[in-house]
Amino acid sequence: MVMNRKLEKDLVYYTVRWMVFGAIAGFFAPVVSNGIVHVNEFDIKFHHLLEGLLFGLACGYAFTLSQNKFNSNRNKKVTWSLVAALWFGFNVAFAGISMM
Repeated sequence: MVMNRKLEKDLVYYTVRWMVFGAIAGFFAPVVSNGIVHVNEFDIKFHHLLEGLLFGLACGYAFTLSQNKFNSNRNKKVTWSLVAALWFGFNVAFAGISMM
């Protein structure tokens, strides 16, 4: 896939930010035990961290593409609307996937 330099630069810039946010949010997610299976808390935290990184990767990629398509002039209101919509949408999607 051939992409222009600006899109490639934006993709790296935004995806790294989203992944850092996702990793931090995943790390601070609470550990919930169902009381039946005893697992190491470190394993659960590591799993949360990986889920956060995957969430950030998906959001960063989608945000970069939507930002360049719908908000090329970088209006702050549109940017924050995209952030909120993508965050909510991917949270719903990831919650649905984790329930399977």
